[in-house]
Amino acid sequence: MKKMNKTFILARRNLKEIIRDPLSLVFNMAFPILMLFVLGVITNSMEYVPEQFLINNYSVGICMFGYTFAMLFTAMLIAEDKNGEFINRLNMAPIKKSSYIAGYYIAIAPVMAVQTALFLLCSCILGLEFSYKLAVAFIYLIPSASLYVVLGVLIGTIVKNGKQAGPVCSIIISGTSMLGGVFMPVEGMGAFSTIVNLLPFTHSVKIATGVFDGDFGCIYPHVLWVVGYAVVLFAITVLIYKRKKG
Repeated sequence: MKKMNKTFILARRNLKEIIRDPLSLVFNMAFPILMLFVLGVITNSMEYVPEQFLINNYSVGICMFGYTFAMLFTAMLIAEDKNGEFINRLNMAPIKKSSYIAGYYIAIAPVMAVQTALFLLCSCILGLEFSYKLAVAFIYLIPSASLYVVLGVLIGTIVKNGKQAGPVCSIIISGTSMLGGVFMPVEGMGAFSTIVNLLPFTHSVKIATGVFDGDFGCIYPHVLWVVGYAVVLFAITVLIYKRKKG
């Protein structure tokens, strides 16, 4: 119980730090929605719309693209905290490393939930079917959002400062865009798709896309890939943090 209290105290502090930077917070939530509307306007003006540019296909990809900016936001927050007095006081406090890392995840989780809900509602404005599928998709997008937050925590733990976090996250953002099925289907990549499917990014997209199409059987095993990667990355982050501070 004490461990949980310490974790939530850290999470509350981290959430306050997030709120103190409203410009980054608004950009993180508004940018994918803006991309959604821009692409929606473009596709609505086309006489023939390719299948990959139907709203139930490309909306999920852009949602995942928005998660990568949350990853960047998380990484920079942790990287900046490492160079302040806060981390020095925290290192002297009797708190486990896993609780410290979980405090960042719990703080950013409400932001991700709001971002996802707003994104799905905006997708409905552009033609996505408003049905119970949205609720199912929202639930199964949580593991995907968690994956990117944990990845942001890992990057923030590894780098020395916020200046290093930006370029590293940019590589992940570019890789996700090209290899995660965000803007193009991975099935058209030939033999290279086998390698891509070993990464968690494409599985994140396939979960919600399948739900929108009514194929609930696609949830598994894709969600297991996402959750498995998130758990492993979290464990690696704890080990790295212990080694650095141990």
